[in-house]
Amino acid sequence: MNIGSKFILSFLLVTLVPTTLLAFLTTTIISSSKKDDAQETINHNLKAAWMQYYARAHQMQYGMLQASTESYIQDAIINKDQAFLKKQMAAWKKFRPYVDLWSVVDERARTIASNNAEKAGVHLSFNGLVEKSIKYKTSYISSEAVSRDILVQEALAGKARVAPDANGAGPDEDGLGEGIMLLVVTPVLDDRNSVIGAIITGDLLNNDPFIPDTLAERIPGSLVTIAMGETQITTNVINKAGLRTIGQRIPKDVLEEIHNNKGFRGETSIGDRSYITAFDPIINYDGKIIGSLFVGVPREKFVELQYQNIKAVFTIAVIGLFLASVVASFITYMITRPIKSLTKKAQLVSAGNLNIYATNKDGNDEIADLARTFDIMVSNLRENEDRIKVSQDKLRQQKNLIESIINSLPYCLYVIERNMGIVAWNRHASLACPICKCGSEDECQNMNFIEHLPNDELKEGLREVIREVFETGESRHMEQKISPRERRAKELVVRTSVFPIFSERRRVENVVWMAEDITKKKEIEASIISSEKLAAIGQLAAGIAHEVNNPLGGILNCLYNFKNKKLTDERKAEYLDFMEEGMKRVQNIVRQLLDFSQQHAPALSLTDINAMIEGIVPLFIHSIKGRDIRLVKNLGTGLPPILVDKHQIEQILVNLILNALQSLEGDGLIEISTRFEGDWFCILVSDNGCGIASENIPRIFDPFFTTKGVGKGTGLGLSVSRGIIERHKGRIDVESMIGKGTVFKVSLPIAS
Repeated sequence: MNIGSKFILSFLLVTLVPTTLLAFLTTTIISSSKKDDAQETINHNLKAAWMQYYARAHQMQYGMLQASTESYIQDAIINKDQAFLKKQMAAWKKFRPYVDLWSVVDERARTIASNNAEKAGVHLSFNGLVEKSIKYKTSYISSEAVSRDILVQEALAGKARVAPDANGAGPDEDGLGEGIMLLVVTPVLDDRNSVIGAIITGDLLNNDPFIPDTLAERIPGSLVTIAMGETQITTNVINKAGLRTIGQRIPKDVLEEIHNNKGFRGETSIGDRSYITAFDPIINYDGKIIGSLFVGVPREKFVELQYQNIKAVFTIAVIGLFLASVVASFITYMITRPIKSLTKKAQLVSAGNLNIYATNKDGNDEIADLARTFDIMVSNLRENEDRIKVSQDKLRQQKNLIESIINSLPYCLYVIERNMGIVAWNRHASLACPICKCGSEDECQNMNFIEHLPNDELKEGLREVIREVFETGESRHMEQKISPRERRAKELVVRTSVFPIFSERRRVENVVWMAEDITKKKEIEASIISSEKLAAIGQLAAGIAHEVNNPLGGILNCLYNFKNKKLTDERKAEYLDFMEEGMKRVQNIVRQLLDFSQQHAPALSLTDINAMIEGIVPLFIHSIKGRDIRLVKNLGTGLPPILVDKHQIEQILVNLILNALQSLEGDGLIEISTRFEGDWFCILVSDNGCGIASENIPRIFDPFFTTKGVGKGTGLGLSVSRGIIERHKGRIDVESMIGKGTVFKVSLPIAS
């Protein structure tokens, strides 16, 4: 066996073992990842199922809230007009046929009229929910277990009955006679705000496929089941016979978790199939567990996906082994080729030809060593000459490289000596710079640097700055506005830097003056700041739009009554006062948003930070209405005004408060504080939201970095805020813990 065959065989053996191991590990990791992804998808589907679960209840609540304000309904309840109320409920039923229970009760929760039952005076409590609604004058939505007696009374026993399934699994004897009903209790108040009764509406979930089928339409493949206790009362799961598995029992291990109010996530078996599932308990208004909501997918779908992954990985492994064979052949050829070449060149050297050079000398292997040794043997006579030539070429290349780098810089650059004479400059300074331009290549040599500058703005104080750099050895940086040489050109913003060039003894021999036209950069920064402000306005407007819509709805209702009803003068006056109050409310909301949205040129002024915060906070009142969020101000007393750009600091605070609002879910607290800390005026914005992961904290001020979802953030807010604060010579710090909350601290210098 020759050396080439040995190379190929060794390479294949070394490749086969790790490839096989890698294929096994890859399939294991992918399977685990796919399983986690499937469970996460099911968890999201369960959230969607809950939204669908309460959709009808909210529709019922909106309709009954409107009905409770109608005077003819109020009069019928006061007069206990059973016939009229039954007729009205029958009319409502036409528009909402899915509502199974319609009842009107008096202030003692006794029925006046029912759409299903003829008998009046029956006490309807639903575990105290009706009494609670009447007591607190509030409409409630709740899932409640409804007894067999009430179902019989309301002629719903047949619809509620859940029989055992074909396999005998499920409820015993005559089937499940109770049911889960999604109830809405809406109190009816008279003109004196006293409760005169309540409207009760209920959607019986037993045998109702609306929730499972609707979610399956929106999320294809979703399986949904609602269970009462251990019995499924509605589902879109189909058994082998093609029937829904209503009446089957849910597994005992799942039921134990539901009874412990923990929910269940993972694999379980229902009937004759295994599922990847997510269960949540259904809880009534006083915290009792009455059933469960289940979302899942058959496990065989996951197993099929596992098989496809394994097949793909092993196919790739086989292809990899084939490619390894090709690579082994190529490497063998590359190793043996230089050996053959070196053998031929050795023959030429032995014939007397010394102008021969070996190839393949790079590397640390034996072949490279042999090639280098060969070169040494034939190059002893040329060694000194070649060494000098290489050194000269390197020096020339380094010089050209340094000159190219300096001349390629898009800055105006001058090297200046202590007497202010110009020693050197780059091509940009002599040809392209709009700030200072020399007519020819040698025109500026030895000229006084200060005198040759055409702009008086650049000359002002520059001599003292250069002398200071010579004396201290510390760099100086400035931003200046200058007038260009062309009359019609716009004003330029220039960043100038003066930094020292040290000798070997650490003495400043020369200084470099460098100028950069940053006009476009400043314009872009201003545009980004304006864009971020518009983004913040958009987010604020989302909350304000709802707040504006409420009074407008009331005004439209008053106009409708003016147009369609005969009103007394006193009633008209009340409606006009209500309309005037609503329009003033809308006007005030719009004025607050306009005050923040107006564009202002950057300008420093003495600003009362506390007063500024008092003006900003009302913009967020509308965004937190209806949410369990408190916005608290803890402003220091006796704090004097400081010199800042008021509108830019406003923008920073709006961004920080919006970020805090987006981090909150459920109960939340946002606190805005001000105080002195030494020579710093500190503004703190803290929240008890989701927090920021420790690995993301160093990156949150990077442009375009965001952890929000698509369409929910630009990733520029904190970057723009930090830029504004740094231009104020301040700083911004952040402390955060996952699940605990975040504190942003803005520190601004106090002018001495």
